[in-house]
Amino acid sequence: MKKSFWKVPLYCMIASWICFQLEIRLGRFAVITLPDGSVTADNTRWLIMTGILFIAIIAIGSIFFFRNMTRKEIFYSASVLVAINVIVGLISYKIQGMLAFYWAELSEWNIFVVQLLWQANINPLIISIVSWILPYIFIIFGKKGIKDSFL
Repeated sequence: MKKSFWKVPLYCMIASWICFQLEIRLGRFAVITLPDGSVTADNTRWLIMTGILFIAIIAIGSIFFFRNMTRKEIFYSASVLVAINVIVGLISYKIQGMLAFYWAELSEWNIFVVQLLWQANINPLIISIVSWILPYIFIIFGKKGIKDSFL
């Protein structure tokens, strides 16, 4: 178990960086020109693009990276990322600095869920909490171990 504590944080951060890069390069498909010549983003297209990326990240992680881990191992590994998310989120809120901007690139994998909640007019604090604990979604795809009765 000690060898796997880093798997969820590392996977999510690498997936976030790749996702961020893809959003920059593919984001032009979500840009539309209005009749008056101004340019804006089409939220529907953006949601579709980020939704596809989110599903791909969940699928790739669950099939290739976390398939052999028990739910308990994934829980502990995801807890490391959740703790990092909470710490960085609270520090970013307190100092209102560039930390949030830099951390966004390493936590971009779940932006689809954040955007859905934002469009549903959910309280920003609730959205932050949901985004912080979202790494626990990978527990669903773990193996049920003999001693995993609590998960």
